[in-house]
Amino acid sequence: MKRHLVSGFALAALIMSFRSGEAWAQVQEATVDTISEATGPSMEMVGSGIGTFALSYLPAVVVGATSSLGADRTLFVPLAGPWMDLTQRPRCGPVVSCNAEDTDKVLLITDGVFQAIGALTIVGGFLTTVHETKTVRAADLRPTLHLGTGSVGGKGYGLLAFGTF
Repeated sequence: MKRHLVSGFALAALIMSFRSGEAWAQVQEATVDTISEATGPSMEMVGSGIGTFALSYLPAVVVGATSSLGADRTLFVPLAGPWMDLTQRPRCGPVVSCNAEDTDKVLLITDGVFQAIGALTIVGGFLTTVHETKTVRAADLRPTLHLGTGSVGGKGYGLLAFGTF
């Protein structure tokens, strides 16, 4: 009878020792929380608007500074300059070639459109807010209790209790 009792305790201790090893290696679950917050205007959109506006306005300033035609002086005015110049252009005839004047009008319209697109993109960038998403991970802080067997005092075995409280 004593042998069966000792064998039973030995078997129970063996099973508990395997389980306690699992308990020691157990990793606490993490909770994940996602936060989305507005961080300000869309600087990428503002930057692309400035680039578009600059690439269309600077050639207009160069033409306004170098042209001998008086109507081209209005190209110094941002946004409205190409449209003002378009209304003041001379009519084609014996002095002015129609092909050249038609090309100049198409270029003025293209320049005016791109200046407007650049300006609207800048304004849209300041009106559009950027949302930054942050993922926060936190450990599960619920109390846990684990029981197992282990060496006690270096001379024997006993019951160990460990956990988070």
